[in-house]
Amino acid sequence: MDSTPLPPHATRQQTARFRRILTGYFGQLEPGVLEEILAQCEWRECEGGDTLFRQGDPGDAAYFVISGRLRAIRTAPDGLRHVLGDIKPGETVGEIAVLSDDVRGATVLATRDSVVVRISTDRLQQWFMQYPQLLLQTAKLVIRRNRSQQVRRRRVDQVSNITILPLSPHIDLTRFRVELAHGMAACGKTVLLDPAIVDQELGSPGVAFVGKENPDRYRHLSAWLDKLESRNDYVVYLANPCDDAWTQRCLRQADRVLLLADAADSAMPPDFEKALMNGNDGGHRLQADTQLMLWHDPETLMPVGTARWLDARPWVREVIHVRRSTPRHMARLARLLTGNAVGLVLGSGGARGLAAVGIIRALEEAGIPVDRVGGTSIGAIMAAGVALDHPVERLADKVRHSFRQNPTHLNDLSPLPILSVFQGKRLNTLLQSVFPDHLHIEDLWINFYCISSDMATNGEVVHRRGSLWKAVRASAALPGIFPVVRLGDGLHVDGAFMNSLPVDVMADMAVKKILAVDFSWLPGSKPEFDDIPGPVDFLMDRFLNGRQRLYRVPTLLSSIVQSSLLASSQRSELARAEADVLFSPDLRRFELLGWNFFDALVKIGHEHAREVLARAEEKITPP
Repeated sequence: MDSTPLPPHATRQQTARFRRILTGYFGQLEPGVLEEILAQCEWRECEGGDTLFRQGDPGDAAYFVISGRLRAIRTAPDGLRHVLGDIKPGETVGEIAVLSDDVRGATVLATRDSVVVRISTDRLQQWFMQYPQLLLQTAKLVIRRNRSQQVRRRRVDQVSNITILPLSPHIDLTRFRVELAHGMAACGKTVLLDPAIVDQELGSPGVAFVGKENPDRYRHLSAWLDKLESRNDYVVYLANPCDDAWTQRCLRQADRVLLLADAADSAMPPDFEKALMNGNDGGHRLQADTQLMLWHDPETLMPVGTARWLDARPWVREVIHVRRSTPRHMARLARLLTGNAVGLVLGSGGARGLAAVGIIRALEEAGIPVDRVGGTSIGAIMAAGVALDHPVERLADKVRHSFRQNPTHLNDLSPLPILSVFQGKRLNTLLQSVFPDHLHIEDLWINFYCISSDMATNGEVVHRRGSLWKAVRASAALPGIFPVVRLGDGLHVDGAFMNSLPVDVMADMAVKKILAVDFSWLPGSKPEFDDIPGPVDFLMDRFLNGRQRLYRVPTLLSSIVQSSLLASSQRSELARAEADVLFSPDLRRFELLGWNFFDALVKIGHEHAREVLARAEEKITPP
């Protein structure tokens, strides 16, 4: 980490920015105070991966971020590392340890090339005594920040610099650039850089490849890139498929890295990728969020073998599948890269969940995309159908045909109901007919997750990889109704016991908008009878009185389903509040296990969704 004075051509721009930051931080200062502060600060240049301070270090300084990006990471007593958040230009870090005279509570490092201003504790304390208003303003900002951190917030990735790293020299980058430009156009003002463009814009051949051995040209390039970032919403760096100076700079500048690969190529990472991702020659390991994009032929029906790519790349967080010459796929990629994605969460609710088809139809009619999807129980089944990326009418046909098999038909009753009422054979057949054995979660066109409850650990499990049908089967394994599912070392049952509407999982996936569908929620109501009827009275009432029944009492199976929803009802209320748009159609007249009302459920879901979207259109229109 260098702390040499910056050259004048960089100082003018960055000093002006620092003046604005100080004024915003301390408020209006007396004449001469600002100049005194500026004259006694220490400017530092950090490369991506440099550490400013470590957890447990003494609080010897505070830092102002002028350009780049920092990240705060706390290591828990059990050794797990937790990302507390990113510190972007205009923000500060380190004041708490200065004010409390305590050690650092987290490690802070640069995730990309950054410029920071360091003010020592001694200098700050001197200014606080000399100018008490500085201490008061600093204390107010720290208190305000701590209060905001106590409230659960959705993960928001502050992305401005995106690096594309091709993994093979034969990828058609010209075609990719054209398709990406169209996708990014809706997200904001975007500029794309490669070495030729940089050299041409700066009028300096080879400047894109200069290193710190040529400090003047290196800083001139850094200042120009900083200015470019301030004038655009997104800067896309197109790296070379090799380990050269330009590619290393692209990675150090990145908030997000996209590894670009042809799906038909070998899944094994080339040597230069391993070196760049792991940090070669004693360099820093890449800190930016890293995703893998597999580019498929236009006629590809479903991706296959994605697990091989991910198993070979522990540095990749997730994979994104894109078909060539498919604008909606490239538009989805752009939203995922820039943090503008739309997430759909489908809750539990038995057969009522079939209404999801109508809601999805309304979303498609309104032009609202689904970039991520997740669910629990029946919501997991429907979400997996969405992730196949079929047109909604094809999805409707699949669901209608599949659920004609009625997973709770009497001919699937267990002859010896020790483990469950039903054997689960019909449910298994239904799921496998839609989601073949070879299809894995990571092979889906749209990123998907589902929730199950693990009886072995008494915990919630989020399924993001592995056999799709088995994960969905685990998520829908209502205990007592269907057999439990063995996956790995766990015994899995219906996810609704832990998380019936998993909005919180989606909130941690850096989406801009969350649409949630709650099939189970109904306002509380009192029973209109004094005593629970006996079996004879119940059956006579049901079959003789029809819709005018006296006793609307849940059956044994419905009671089991409803009980699973009660287990996480309080968490479900929080999820409902966290969603940007909530769909909760009134489905109370439908039995929780009434699988033969598909068309009626779809119609109600469609009409309800259209009403909700008409009221909330401005809130969810994607870029």
